[in-house]
Amino acid sequence: MIRSAILVAAALSASAVSSIATPAFAADLPRAEIRYADLNLKTANGAQALRARVERAADRVCGTHGVVDLRTRMEARQCAETALAKAMPQVELALANAQKVQVAENRPVSVLAH
Repeated sequence: MIRSAILVAAALSASAVSSIATPAFAADLPRAEIRYADLNLKTANGAQALRARVERAADRVCGTHGVVDLRTRMEARQCAETALAKAMPQVELALANAQKVQVAENRPVSVLAH
């Protein structure tokens, strides 16, 4: 449990370091927490459902739906791709932990707009 907490902290630190160059502060950016206690991450269906939730959250926090302007749409799509890339280590850690222990910690996955 302590090891996974350290890995989560390291992943979040890496995300924070990679976002330092952006002009907005992380606290100012839209974010979503994806809960997955209702999913069985030991199964392919559970893993797929978690990944789909994270993808939808990335689209939601970056505002990719309903955008008409091509430039804004491309920026929103890039934001969603970056948010997804930053969230996936958390997803992979949750999936790995689910395989190791009887009861997973079920920490929410954070998706932060870029």
